[in-house]
Order: sequence, then C-alpha cells, then structure tokens
Amino acid sequence: MTKGFAVVIGMTIAYLASFMGMFFAYIYYKKNKGLSKVEKEKNHV
Repeated sequence: MTKGFAVVIGMTIAYLASFMGMFFAYIYYKKNKGLSKVEKEKNHV
C-alpha cells in the first residue's frame, strides 16, 4: 500500500466518522426537541 493510498483511506474513515457523529447529533436533537414540546404541552394543561 502506498503512502498516498493510506492517506486517502485515513481521510475517508475520518469523513465517515464525522458524518456519523453529525447524524447521531441530529437524531438526539430531534428526539429532545420533540420531548420538550410534549413537556410544555403538559405544563399548560
């Protein structure tokens, strides 16, 4: 394996890890946003 190919593989892994982190952060955000909306509705009633 050449050095350039190793760099490409490393950058690809880093990019995928970053994308997965953003994806899970978005899911966590949507989940908490939905829960906070339900809690606000419960407090008004």
